Amino acid sequence: MKFFIPIIGLVLFGLMFTIAQVDAAKVCGDVLCSEVKSCNGGEVFDKILFRCFPGSGGWKITGYYLPLEKEFPSKMESVLVQGKKSDGTFDYTEKNSTYYYKQFRAGFLKDLVVQGSGKTTDSKILQTWVDDYVNPNEVKTRFYHYGKCAHTSSGVCIPLSESSLSEPFIQVAVTKGKTNMKTGVISHGTLLRIPDLPSPWNARTYWATDVGEWKDKHVDVFTGFGSKAKDNAFKITKIPPKESSRVIAIGFKDTK
Repeated sequence: MKFFIPIIGLVLFGLMFTIAQVDAAKVCGDVLCSEVKSCNGGEVFDKILFRCFPGSGGWKITGYYLPLEKEFPSKMESVLVQGKKSDGTFDYTEKNSTYYYKQFRAGFLKDLVVQGSGKTTDSKILQTWVDDYVNPNEVKTRFYHYGKCAHTSSGVCIPLSESSLSEPFIQVAVTKGKTNMKTGVISHGTLLRIPDLPSPWNARTYWATDVGEWKDKHVDVFTGFGSKAKDNAFKITKIPPKESSRVIAIGFKDTK
């Protein structure tokens, strides 16, 4: 029995050595991955596909989420919603549109104004945009409206799952333009990898479906709905250093 432990150790060592040999034998393009030291200028090595792709550093990565009304305190606020009540009545009309008063949780509405969309307690998508104002009694008042989906400024719908990690591609907003990783513009449909994000976000594929009004090299990652998604958005946004992340363009998928 005194030889049992050393023998087991030798077996485990042999197994680990074999695994290391297999891993080292992975092919990256035309060479072994173990031999890849650097990529050509303007390219970044993707550790998932073991290939070099167009990429660059100096990117600012942020995260965003959408609120869930059910997670907020029950203090209510009455606001104008575009449309009519279930019985066909309404409380206000302006420029051929009708509006009616409806109550929502106040904290939810506060977050909604910042994020643009959110999911109500009855699982509907409520939205409000920067120019959504009417003037009842000559008082400038924000109004809200229901949408078929939580859509982006580009018109693409956002998945309704509470965590975007459950999606095959995680949607992001990017600095709009013809993809040029050096200058920091990305065309709609480009598939991206962001290796400097915290795990598990660093091993996922991102899809450029939305646009931002930034002038810098910027990617805004959608993390999902609710408080957990909000925490993840903060983790992504606060990664140090804030403006030196790498982004890799690995392919294209039509947003239509």
